[in-house]
Amino acid sequence: MSLNLGKWSECVRRAFTSRYVRLLEDEIARERAEIDRQREEIARLRLENRALLNSLLGTAGVPPVEEPRPVPHGIAPVRRRSWPQIAAARESEAARQARALQRD
Repeated sequence: MSLNLGKWSECVRRAFTSRYVRLLEDEIARERAEIDRQREEIARLRLENRALLNSLLGTAGVPPVEEPRPVPHGIAPVRRRSWPQIAAARESEAARQARALQRD
């Protein structure tokens, strides 16, 4: 009893698409949809909480909390520097350039 490849694959497909398998696939799809709805709700609540916190901070005279920026995979986040750090970096760079000009 030999079946050609087409008939054999059709028999396998029919075996795996039984009513029970379709019920399981539908249940998985419903669970994934529920998880997506929960993620959307979490994101909405986080935005709302951040807005409320920034409102309270603004009333107290404190600068608002910034939204965290997503960092692409494999790229290190850029370090944010304060104005005194920027001024010190500029001074040291100017001193290096002055030494380089004196050598020439």
